Amino acid sequence: MSVGNVIPVAIESIEFFMRNVTMRLPFRYGKACLVAAPLFHARLVARCGEGATAYGASADMLPPKWFDKSPDKSYRRNISDLILAAKTGAQAYRDVGAQLRPAFDIWQEACEVTLEAASLVGLNGLTGSFGSSIIERALIDATNKFAGMDFHSALRENVLGIDPGAVHDELQGRQPREAVAVAPARSMFVRHTVGLGDPIHDADIAPGDRLDDGIPQSLEAWIREAGVRYFKIKVSADLDVDRARLTAIARLLDEVLPGKYEVTLDGNEQFPSCDALESWYAAFEYENGLRNLLERVIFIEQPIERAAALSVEGTAGLDRAGDLPPVIIDESDDDVDSFKQAAALGYRGVSVKNCKGVFKGFLNKMLVDYYNGADGDGYLLSGEDLCNQPIVPLQQDLCALSALGLTHTERNGHHYCGTLAHVSPFELADCLDTHGTLYEPFRDTARLRIRDGRINLVSLEQPGFGLGIDPDYDHMTPLADWEYESLGIDEQE
Repeated sequence: MSVGNVIPVAIESIEFFMRNVTMRLPFRYGKACLVAAPLFHARLVARCGEGATAYGASADMLPPKWFDKSPDKSYRRNISDLILAAKTGAQAYRDVGAQLRPAFDIWQEACEVTLEAASLVGLNGLTGSFGSSIIERALIDATNKFAGMDFHSALRENVLGIDPGAVHDELQGRQPREAVAVAPARSMFVRHTVGLGDPIHDADIAPGDRLDDGIPQSLEAWIREAGVRYFKIKVSADLDVDRARLTAIARLLDEVLPGKYEVTLDGNEQFPSCDALESWYAAFEYENGLRNLLERVIFIEQPIERAAALSVEGTAGLDRAGDLPPVIIDESDDDVDSFKQAAALGYRGVSVKNCKGVFKGFLNKMLVDYYNGADGDGYLLSGEDLCNQPIVPLQQDLCALSALGLTHTERNGHHYCGTLAHVSPFELADCLDTHGTLYEPFRDTARLRIRDGRINLVSLEQPGFGLGIDPDYDHMTPLADWEYESLGIDEQE
């Protein structure tokens, strides 16, 4: 690889920390219900050629039954698996990154080692990918700080040493700047999540369930108070349940946002095959109450269960399913080649989530551009959420999406959690000072600032990876001292 503007780095140390987050509302998706979760943080120290050091930060929520939906695994086991994956990734990155190398080269080798090691101890590909990505993001943050560049500029100047052709033969000779927007997005539409248990109207909330915490609770209230007009609707694959719920949502949207809304449908792996998905969708096509909503479906996300989603049998007919909106993968994107496999089977896109890997997501953007150039328009990239919370995971996720030029992204942390109550007073003050257009003061804390359905991203243009402030690790619990019981979850194991 040519050196150019590339800044070689080496990894000196990696540490992990936890802080707990409690939901203001239960988040139902698929067969899971999230009421509390740990916010897992990594702190990496890197050095460059002159001996200077910089630290890099990353973080993610650890939600149940997303990385691994195995019915025999409890939430406790899900978390312990993700922690094991992170420790596995840390060891791989320390070994691979012991000597000065471009960040991309470290990632390419360490990610492969992490996935192989994770598989040997029984972790699935998505869990293993998390183990790599949580270190990868901290490494990117540190490298960009050495360069004194924000994430967008670092991609344009390729200080990270991205070599697309080293991963995908189709991308030989292509340069990273070809896939990066000329300027980062200054704002982005929120695609508001409508969970399976969320109230549609204010009147749907029983008196005893009203929070009265100053934050919208129903879909109707979010539209009224924040102006959201993009929506991600969770579906269950139960025809009767989904018909009633989609009809209620459609009636509301057609009434308050006539012709002004767009939706995506999230199948959350609830369908066994493409045939089942087509039958479910066809049952709604001729219902007058759903006509407008179905015309505004941008795509259907990961409808087919993971075991069948990338199989010939499970996807039979997908490439000819002209009555369906574009179908994309999310949970099935567990390896660097997953999107290519999916595209060959008839899928038309893939989600971007930092928890699956930043470099992989960027290369998937380059593949989308390549396919659209070769086969005409029709392939797409979507921005999806992991109930990302401020400060670190939310801002790094938005930073990555901004550089790729996406115009809307799923967000739900503002709904299910609501505020920055989990951060320290020092972080809160720094955050409002540095990111006063992304957040706004709210009571004794702050919350995401949404105006006319948009969030302002200008403040993310900071050296590093979208942070601009130092996480307060003293306010967190070192991983070795954290206990699952501290979440206060009553779980039947």
